[in-house]
Amino acid sequence: MSPRRRNCAVDLSPAAIAWAEERARAVGAGIRFHRGDAFDLTTDGLGGPYALIYDSGCFHHLPPHRRISYLALLERALAPGGHFALTCFASGRMGSELPDAALYRQARLHGGLAYSPGSLRWIFSDLTEVELRRMHDEPPESPHFGEPFLWTALFRCAA
Repeated sequence: MSPRRRNCAVDLSPAAIAWAEERARAVGAGIRFHRGDAFDLTTDGLGGPYALIYDSGCFHHLPPHRRISYLALLERALAPGGHFALTCFASGRMGSELPDAALYRQARLHGGLAYSPGSLRWIFSDLTEVELRRMHDEPPESPHFGEPFLWTALFRCAA
């Protein structure tokens, strides 16, 4: 099955959708925006498969038990041979590094979870790592986004 030729974006936040729509219009990007739950992509026909799935800030805000449904979502929505790009909190820089059991005892995520290279490789072990590195720091006037407290990763799904 070949990936559908469309660009879609999903977010729960109406403010995030409005912000992204404005930027997409400014550069003439043809993106279909959907306010909703990324875990329920079957509504509005957003289920995929996609040649590229990019997560910028969702994964590190999920409680540990949601990793299972996150991986299931990737399995359903990522086309064979497709790529999965991730931006998430880097251990030692930002986010909670508490063990999963401690997070549940405290019943809070402390603003997000930090991941080590090893934990990301383990969680996404069914995918092939293309690259995993810290983002480059970018000054405020840069046209590019970059913060050294974040990982940037690219994985590929088996064909």
